[in-house]
Amino acid sequence: MFKNISIIGPGLIGASVAMAISKSSLADQVKVWARSEASREKCKRQAWADSVHPTIKEAVQGCDLVIICTPVDTIIPLFTEMLPHLNPGTLVTDVGSVKSTICKEALTASKGSKCHFIGAHPMAGSEKAGMEHASATLLKDATCILTPDKESPPELLQMLHQFWEALGMRPFSIEAQAHDALVAQISHLPHIVAASLAASLKGLDPDLFKFSGQGLKDTTRIAGGNPKLWESILSQNSSAILDSIEQFESALSAIKTSLKNQDVAAIHKALEEGQSVRGKIEHSK
Repeated sequence: MFKNISIIGPGLIGASVAMAISKSSLADQVKVWARSEASREKCKRQAWADSVHPTIKEAVQGCDLVIICTPVDTIIPLFTEMLPHLNPGTLVTDVGSVKSTICKEALTASKGSKCHFIGAHPMAGSEKAGMEHASATLLKDATCILTPDKESPPELLQMLHQFWEALGMRPFSIEAQAHDALVAQISHLPHIVAASLAASLKGLDPDLFKFSGQGLKDTTRIAGGNPKLWESILSQNSSAILDSIEQFESALSAIKTSLKNQDVAAIHKALEEGQSVRGKIEHSK
């Protein structure tokens, strides 16, 4: 499918992608770039990294697929840096959870070149960060959203679909702006809610958390995500996220009013609606 693949940023997702590529023998060579020397030394000890490079130029030369797996605010700078060193026809993709700005700027940056950028967002991950938490099965059975633009070659889009399928994912293509509106509701808002809930308990004596049930751990689990990483995600998708927050505030306010009024029927209705949607989430495929 792709002879030489470059992984830019071997963190949780980047290393997991590289592991899955290696496990499925989807490339002759997997080249890796990591910003820090410590990360590069770790990669050199991994079977899934055929070569490890200190510069973007070395990491992307001769590759027909480059996957940028770094924080969203670094994707375009890295893409711009690698452009002069890419072979004609090279496909570049990413794994960022915000797409509109990235895809728009990538299209502008690549004008006049013979390389192509098609955004991707594997809907997989963990609140844990780093390659030490990576797994060849992390992506299995998860959705991967692709965000081609009007200039994306159909044959390359098809190849990218097949690539993510070969890694065990379920790829779908939607427009970048629609992607950002969707993930604001199903990914970014849940993180904000979990983080806000956890932060609201900061005044509680930590010793008292031993009395909490599994519900608190389940509800706040994703609040354990890297704040620096999420800072750039929320900033880049702020407009769509603000709309989602307003919807959530409306639902929360309705329950608050029902409690104040001791409106048992309204409380029951809100809980019933939540239970119904939860069932749909649980059984979605």
